[in-house]
Amino acid sequence: MEKEESPQHHRGGIYNYFQGATIHNMVINGNMNKSGTDSFNHEEHIPKTNYSDEQVATALTNIVGKGKPIDTKRKWAGAIWLLQWACNYPSNTREACERINQLPLPEDLEYVCDYRNVRELTTLSFLSEDARQLDKVKYSKNDEGAFHELKKVVIALDEELQKTIEYKPCVNM
Repeated sequence: MEKEESPQHHRGGIYNYFQGATIHNMVINGNMNKSGTDSFNHEEHIPKTNYSDEQVATALTNIVGKGKPIDTKRKWAGAIWLLQWACNYPSNTREACERINQLPLPEDLEYVCDYRNVRELTTLSFLSEDARQLDKVKYSKNDEGAFHELKKVVIALDEELQKTIEYKPCVNM
């Protein structure tokens, strides 16, 4: 007599068979666990960069000062937001400021990162979302002004960080 296989046994095969298919406006991507929820973590697949302290310091130095994106002490919150997502800076704001202040920044930098100046902004709910995906960040009407203010800092810092990457030209053979 043949042993009956449980429907649970076939479940993985069915999902693998339909991988990427659209069924009733639902796209099947990733692996499904026993509870039926998607266990594919999209956050894991957004690469984190490995900028050196010198690269981060150079980028920050270029955006701090009068007439630059970080032109007030509170705007350091935007830099913290991006550095937490892109460079694995601590999620604790006080620790993130301490790490920034340990960077090889110029002594005459006009504004320094100070927890007391950014703590209010870093409690806003939209800062828990990925700063590298600004177009997907949701913010409340009350936080709209702060979002746009910090968004400018995030964009400027990201551009400066990109400039610090050394590209190696391809060699034709």
